[in-house]
Amino acid sequence: MMNRILSFFLVLFLAIFSSCSNPFTMRDSGRTVEFSLNAQFQVDLTGNPSTGYIWQVSQYDDHVIRQIGEPKFEVKDKKIGSPGVYTFTFETIAPGQTTLELVYTRKFEPGTEAAKTFKLDIISGTMGRIEAD
Repeated sequence: MMNRILSFFLVLFLAIFSSCSNPFTMRDSGRTVEFSLNAQFQVDLTGNPSTGYIWQVSQYDDHVIRQIGEPKFEVKDKKIGSPGVYTFTFETIAPGQTTLELVYTRKFEPGTEAAKTFKLDIISGTMGRIEAD
């Protein structure tokens, strides 16, 4: 009986913790994260489109996760040419594993190496958000 109660509270804690999570940032690049099915998560990356650089999705398995809408860009202040934050939203749609990769590149310079890369290894179909280094 006691094990059932503890299990219930553990599942409840994990559900609450996974739904109240902060967005992933550059500090999280290279991590492995586990999500339950139909879990939404965000990636926030700093950038400055006035330099010609933008964050773009480079790769992921669209059978495991999907991008929700277009990325949003919000400037940090109202000055012309100010940097800001790109926000990407994704959702797990099936059990499996994928690597989400975003690159900071200039669209008008195809074939050049990305100035920055963000990678997140995702395991979908678990009990909730669990992070590992």
